[in-house]
Amino acid sequence: MTAGERLPPINGSLVLSRFDALIEAGFVHYDDHQKIIEHTDRDLKFHFILTKALAQKPTLSTPPEQILVQGQNKSPLSLMQQRPGSDINTNGYEIDDGSKSHFLIANKFCFSRPHLMMLTCDGYRRQHEPLDRSDLEAAWTTLAALNDLATDYVVFYNCGRDGGCSRLHKHMQLMPLPADGFATAFLDSHVAKEPRVPFEWFHYRFEDGAITPATVASIYAQLLRQATKAWENCTGNTVADGEACPHNVAFTSRWMVVIPRRRAAINKEAGVNSLGMLGIIAVATEREIENWVRLGLTKSLRELGVMRKKNIA
Repeated sequence: MTAGERLPPINGSLVLSRFDALIEAGFVHYDDHQKIIEHTDRDLKFHFILTKALAQKPTLSTPPEQILVQGQNKSPLSLMQQRPGSDINTNGYEIDDGSKSHFLIANKFCFSRPHLMMLTCDGYRRQHEPLDRSDLEAAWTTLAALNDLATDYVVFYNCGRDGGCSRLHKHMQLMPLPADGFATAFLDSHVAKEPRVPFEWFHYRFEDGAITPATVASIYAQLLRQATKAWENCTGNTVADGEACPHNVAFTSRWMVVIPRRRAAINKEAGVNSLGMLGIIAVATEREIENWVRLGLTKSLRELGVMRKKNIA
């Protein structure tokens, strides 16, 4: 593939093929022997994904030069250079050519096959911004394309440092929906009783029929308003212009959930992103699981989110 060629439209089979090629080339870290370890705490079922692939994943405290030097060798799939303003090196990880407002890459440190990132083509867009219409349109269109293999994908966004983001260039993540946590079983059912989560969360099930990107954007805006109010009431803070309150958002083709956040982590070995707040926590070592259990899973999520008005824990 040459620099002048365009990648064909994405679909699930093509994305998986490219992702596997990047694993084979050593660009992507994926542990095909990872384990799922289940724990139940106060009636909430948690799934830990134990994977060696996360052992070297950077955080916001990782110096940028240690991240940007990774993956500098060109791969046959590489079409783009490092983008101005970005703190994510995409060179060699591209899944599509970024011909519109966003482009798709493989996540270097992944716990799903595939595990993707969708970044804004503008490298100066930041992770503390709310999702806008173009973000949601790109994600919703890609979600439909990836679901062609009858694989159930989820899109999630970690907004702000307290929302669990590890890089500042605005990006969403996409992957097949992992093992059910306490939230997904409820969100996928119209009859299941709502789990007794200890934090505020705001969810919406999409109606049957055609859902447009405009509809998705409207629902997100509605849920974010609720999350922002809860966050402001809890913290006494207000949201700065152009930013959003720290929050997580996750959505499939059937539902969306928005969760306001107060903190990214309890300690260095107990932090979560969007999926973690839904009971799906990826870790690199068994010691991290032991740390979570010692801290108390439900108690910790209550401290990371906005405590519900009615304390149910």
